[in-house]
Amino acid sequence: MNRDKYRIIGQIQSDGSIEGGDSVNWMGHWLYLDDEVNAAKESWNIDKYIKAFELGFGGYVRHFDPSQTDNGFGAYYKNPWRGVISRDQLIGILAALIKHKKLGPVLRLIFQHSLRLFLFSYNTIKNGEDPKIAKQKLPDPTLFDIWAMELRALGNAVKGLKYILYPILAVLDLQMLLSTLFYNKKGYTDISYAISLITSIENNSTFISRLTYKLCNKNKLLAALKKYWCGWRDNCEMYSLYENKLK
Repeated sequence: MNRDKYRIIGQIQSDGSIEGGDSVNWMGHWLYLDDEVNAAKESWNIDKYIKAFELGFGGYVRHFDPSQTDNGFGAYYKNPWRGVISRDQLIGILAALIKHKKLGPVLRLIFQHSLRLFLFSYNTIKNGEDPKIAKQKLPDPTLFDIWAMELRALGNAVKGLKYILYPILAVLDLQMLLSTLFYNKKGYTDISYAISLITSIENNSTFISRLTYKLCNKNKLLAALKKYWCGWRDNCEMYSLYENKLK
């Protein structure tokens, strides 16, 4: 995989440098999908991930080093209402927290999300723009799929809570079911769908998430994942991690 000087996953640029605008997301996927032996071997684990990428109380940056992203964009965070974490980046972060059962970070992230009424992320700057001069834009909406991931992270971190959360999750999982019916017709285009599907079936699964998994066209999804990771991003090792989960 393409990794920068910190051993963080990034994408290769035309000049041979590594750009980390998606690093917090991709590292979150990797920490969920890869086994702990490989994570330790690479010198990255969940504690180091949180320490490196969390800024403020439950806030995250895409990369902590401004020199690793265009115009320092990825390292920008001002407050819970102004930053660069999109819906997709938030999903990657939550995947890592779900897998590794970290209650403190989960509570901090949920508290910060509550300040936005659980309705928005905080990507208020367009990708790659200089935060010093960028105009503020509307952030991404966060709905059922994000809420379900937050509850799964909370349920994993607090023993016994997952049973109480089950009926709520069954309702929230309806978004994934509808997304799957749509994707089966239109095609799979983002890795966020894949990791949301995997986490929903492996962590306090509901009858809705199991039905969703059964209906998902996994060959079509894997083809989309292969195109995403093995194309110009040139991080094909990531594809094999999803393949292990979905086959």
